[in-house]
Amino acid sequence: MSEHRFAPRVPFAARVMVIRGDDAWLGEVVDLSEGGCGLFRPEGCVLDVAEVVQLVFFEEPGPAVLVGARVARLQGGTLGFEYHEPQQVPPVRR
Repeated sequence: MSEHRFAPRVPFAARVMVIRGDDAWLGEVVDLSEGGCGLFRPEGCVLDVAEVVQLVFFEEPGPAVLVGARVARLQGGTLGFEYHEPQQVPPVRR
C-alpha cells in the first residue's frame, strides 16, 4: 500500500488521549505531520480503519488540544490518524 502524505512526518514524543464515544485510551505519539499523526497502539485499543475519534494532546496539567481525526491505518503495533483539519506541529489551541 502506498502512502499519500501531504506533509513530512516529524518524530515526536508526546502523550495523547484517543476518545471514541465512551471509550478512551492513553497513547504515545511516534510522529506528527500537519495532516495527521502516528501512535504506538495502546493496550486494549480496539479501533478500525475509518473510525472517527477525538485526539487530546497534552504536555502537563492545564489546557489540552482537541483534534478531530479518523483512523487512517493499522499497522503492527501502531495506529495512523488523519486530522479533519491541518494542524501545526505539534497541534496547538486555536
